[in-house]
Amino acid sequence: MRLINNISVSFLLMLALSCVKPFSPNIESDMENKYVVSGKISGIGGWQEVSISMSSPIGEPEFIPVFGCQIRVLDNNGNSYLLEESMDGIYRTWIGEENLTYGTSFKIEVYTPDGMAIESTFDTLIQGPSIDSVYYHIEEVASADPTILITGMQFYADLNASAYESRYYKWDILETWEYHAARPAENYYDGSFHQIIPPDYSNKICWMTKLVKNVYTVSTNNLVQNVYRQYPLHFVDGHTSRLGIRYSILVTQQTLSEDAYNYWEKVRINSTEQGGLYEKQPIAIKGNLKNITNPEKEVLGYFYVASESSKRLFFSNIDEVELNFTDFCNEEGLGRKGWQEYSPRDYPVYYYINQQKVLRILSTECVDCRILGGTTTKPSFWPR
Repeated sequence: MRLINNISVSFLLMLALSCVKPFSPNIESDMENKYVVSGKISGIGGWQEVSISMSSPIGEPEFIPVFGCQIRVLDNNGNSYLLEESMDGIYRTWIGEENLTYGTSFKIEVYTPDGMAIESTFDTLIQGPSIDSVYYHIEEVASADPTILITGMQFYADLNASAYESRYYKWDILETWEYHAARPAENYYDGSFHQIIPPDYSNKICWMTKLVKNVYTVSTNNLVQNVYRQYPLHFVDGHTSRLGIRYSILVTQQTLSEDAYNYWEKVRINSTEQGGLYEKQPIAIKGNLKNITNPEKEVLGYFYVASESSKRLFFSNIDEVELNFTDFCNEEGLGRKGWQEYSPRDYPVYYYINQQKVLRILSTECVDCRILGGTTTKPSFWPR
């Protein structure tokens, strides 16, 4: 077992959205559409985010944002916070730590453009422990072929809440890794031949950030002590570029109310049985939201409050894990028709001359790491 020195940082969880397309509510023409409200008030304080979307077909899960909602968060002390739309379907408001004392309860009210009023029940901020140890073991797990084992890093978390009354917990994991394109941009053809001097390295180094799409919940309610050792988190192997250069995880521990825990535990069970969170929408799970205007119309999702504590860890050069992944860089020779094989829609066509003095055509992935979804903007927390 290898223990990792823990580094505490303030929690910053950025919601990564994909497959976004505009949506104008049309409930009358599609009775299957349901509003999805997803949000959390973090006890850390700062910007708090809520997403408003519509449910998508079960076989084609995607985020379908709803624009133009009027939203406010209320607490049991008489405070009200209006949310502003910061991006498609994402609304946010600032709540300072002074208004996030333990025992304070919050609820959300949503007014949609088509006149629906949606409201959650109150959820209470409960004091919980700081996150304890996060570490990994080198382990082998079965691949898609049960006869073939994959070696990788199995992460675990320890929980020590012996000094607290809270009994319900959840972990979120945000992973970030650095990866590189195979070559700089140096030679290209766009009807004419160009050489970039010096070679362009600006799109060679990228960083990818993703939320691990699994739900990790635990209750110590039936345990003698308010302690849990070696809770299994996610598994990372060498078959992707994650461990190729440097890999980082931000692990955030949430202390939940019993109601919030019961919801997320059902999501965990559902996602495990169905093959992963977001692979299928957990439409059978009832949350704490209600359509006040039309109670017969179900609202999906959950709004809750959680005290939080986070740790960020960095990893590189994991000797026990063999790296065997593709960088999606494809090389090929020039065809029989030469450069006539390429039309303006293919431009620019990158190429290089190898050591054998043979011209090799490069796919765009070879010179531009952004094609794989990352960004060339170095994260502020990344080591120099």
